[in-house]
Amino acid sequence: MTLNAWILRFGELGLKSKSVRKSFQRSLRKNMLELAQKREITLFHHVSGTQDHVSSSDSVDVVEDLLSRVIGVVAIDRVVKLDCGLIPEDIAQDVINSSENVGEKRTFGVRVKRVSKTGEINSREYERRIGAEMISLDSQLSVNLTKPDEWVKLIVDNDDLFQIKYRIQACGGLPPGVQGDVLIQLSDENLMLEAFLVMRRGVRLIPVLDSKVEFIEQLSNYDPFIGKRTLEHEMRGHAFDRPAWGIMGLTVEEAEPFIGKREEAVKTTPISTLSPLEGWTKEEKKSLLEHFIKPSKYEMHPDIGSWVY
Repeated sequence: MTLNAWILRFGELGLKSKSVRKSFQRSLRKNMLELAQKREITLFHHVSGTQDHVSSSDSVDVVEDLLSRVIGVVAIDRVVKLDCGLIPEDIAQDVINSSENVGEKRTFGVRVKRVSKTGEINSREYERRIGAEMISLDSQLSVNLTKPDEWVKLIVDNDDLFQIKYRIQACGGLPPGVQGDVLIQLSDENLMLEAFLVMRRGVRLIPVLDSKVEFIEQLSNYDPFIGKRTLEHEMRGHAFDRPAWGIMGLTVEEAEPFIGKREEAVKTTPISTLSPLEGWTKEEKKSLLEHFIKPSKYEMHPDIGSWVY
């Protein structure tokens, strides 16, 4: 059985404190494994240092489509384990042997990241020696560290060596369920897209009233626990269904029976009405829909410059 491997890249999660980050990562992993089980994909997960690694014997395209829908993951690096040892010159030989462009005139750059300290040389020395040896093995190579034709990206992890072959963009954000619950009446495609944006902020959506099954099913490809109330824990150890803090697609009066406010709650805040697509153009909504359908193929904001003033 041949296993393909990937490394998950987090963005916003990395800005959280250590305790919050661990809690959010647990939620993310739980969501990911539940999504895999739902789609009958065999997924193996392990943590190496600060990195989350996953592997699978299933189709690369199928697994990457799944991983690109794990909210909280910014990108997925497809990696290959190299069995050439950790000597820079041997690594260069292995990289050249596996290249499809040997003998063709091209530029390259080398980047090495060490997850743990290995050997007596640092990452910069690794890069220099690997690059020098590659040039000696293929005279058509020249260095360009700004915008090369080929990047050689390597990860040294204890006694293991991985080469990043391909990066897939994911949807980023925070894992659903870590920032409370929002009630929604999913009545049209526009609301589905608004729901997706809110999910990326860590919200667990609770569809109510006349929510359409087709939209719930599409959103469940990102949050397998959609509709399941999150829990809040008191200091005494008791756990309760967390009351909803926001609504979408319905009025406060319509939402009242579903909010779940506890009578003994001392402090409450007003219910917020969310409308995250306010101000978006038709083209921006079209790009968002394309990203929602195929997150690994389309960016959410192709023209990110238009959002910068």
